[in-house]
Amino acid sequence: LRELDLADRQARFDVAAWRSAHLAAAVPSERWMSLFCYEPPALAALLDQLSHASTPTRLLVTPGRASAAVQAVLEVKKGEIKHQIGLQPFKHGRYQLSISYLTPCTQSAFDELLWACDVNLVRGEDSLVRALWAGQPIVWHIYPQHDNAHHDKLQAFLDWLQAPQSLRQFHAVWNGIESAPLALLDDATLHEWRDCVHSARARLWAQKDLLSQLLGFCLEKR
Repeated sequence: LRELDLADRQARFDVAAWRSAHLAAAVPSERWMSLFCYEPPALAALLDQLSHASTPTRLLVTPGRASAAVQAVLEVKKGEIKHQIGLQPFKHGRYQLSISYLTPCTQSAFDELLWACDVNLVRGEDSLVRALWAGQPIVWHIYPQHDNAHHDKLQAFLDWLQAPQSLRQFHAVWNGIESAPLALLDDATLHEWRDCVHSARARLWAQKDLLSQLLGFCLEKR
């Protein structure tokens, strides 16, 4: 799915202006990450990794289940902090991890959020497509099914994406398919993931949008 003005809208988008308008206290060196998810099994591990990373992260959390999931993890962490000296706290402020909770927005505003971030963690099919168009590193939280059919679906997507091993491993842990440490989100890893998404996006741009393909199919059957 691709609307006709998507490329023009994205080309005109000013990332720096968007960040300044939405968060005046932003730190220039921060890595911006969006979070739109269900309840990922590895969410606590991700927050822990980001809180100790060498590069500070601004985590933009969408409303609803994503915000509730993050807040639930933080409540547990508060209890742990009381009993552990020197543990980096998860809280607002200029720590390695800063969390901003977002309000509901329109689809076009959600696109801008994805364009403004350096990494996008998304859920569901529609948001996955919008994240692909954004061209930034993607982590997909696929909707879990009771018979684990989503495992095969996720594998098929990663095969189509031609995902590197680090991205496959991160997805497996993020979606609870494997139990292992998350791949480290350092500059080299994210650069590899970005190249992968750019290549996939280029393949999508090379084909007609879905509506045009459907219209062409109907014309052939007349």
